[in-house]
Amino acid sequence: MKKTILVIFLSGVALAMQAQEKQSLKNLLFSGKLKKDSTGVIRSTDDLSTKIDTGSKKDTQAVAAATNVPTANAQQDNNAVIPNTTQNNNAAAAKTAVIPGVVATVGDTATNKADTAAAVAAPVTTPPPKSNTRLLKEYTDSVVRALQDEALKSKQIKKNTYYMMLDYEIDTDGQVNFTNVASTPENSFLQAQVKQILDSMPLRLNPVTDSNNQAKKVKRKQQLIVTKE
Repeated sequence: MKKTILVIFLSGVALAMQAQEKQSLKNLLFSGKLKKDSTGVIRSTDDLSTKIDTGSKKDTQAVAAATNVPTANAQQDNNAVIPNTTQNNNAAAAKTAVIPGVVATVGDTATNKADTAAAVAAPVTTPPPKSNTRLLKEYTDSVVRALQDEALKSKQIKKNTYYMMLDYEIDTDGQVNFTNVASTPENSFLQAQVKQILDSMPLRLNPVTDSNNQAKKVKRKQQLIVTKE
């Protein structure tokens, strides 16, 4: 009787172990961790450690790397290095706004435009016209300098002081026409030289007007003193 019970117990234990081993084999087979033999048959007596495919995990990692599939750590790294451009731009703008001594370009442009407008709006002042007396004085001085450079060097003019009288006429447009040249003491060569210089140097004066502010022709005289030392 005891032997029968022992045999039944051992048989039950063996069946339970076989069932557990079969279940383990199924789990390994369906999870893809068992190597495929040429026969495709897995026996209960085979060593399961030789059947486990250890390269599947490595192949999975290699495929993931080749296809650039980001891992959890890579995603965390990418999230960590992404700069917040909005905050950086705001911070840069804030720093720029508080920098002392910075003058806005728009303000400079407005100031320059205002200065330019003021310069354009400023009235242009023109000097008053010279009087006929001053114009004649400047003209006779230039005639004397021309005589000293050329005519007075001639031997036909003796050392002396010559008082020249110039007769001229002012036209309605201010143009001057010299009509006669006289000399005291008389010297025809000097008179001819003076007349030649007067013709080569045109003179225009301010027109002379009457009581009705109308330009008119007038005759005048002008004295010229020439000295040869």
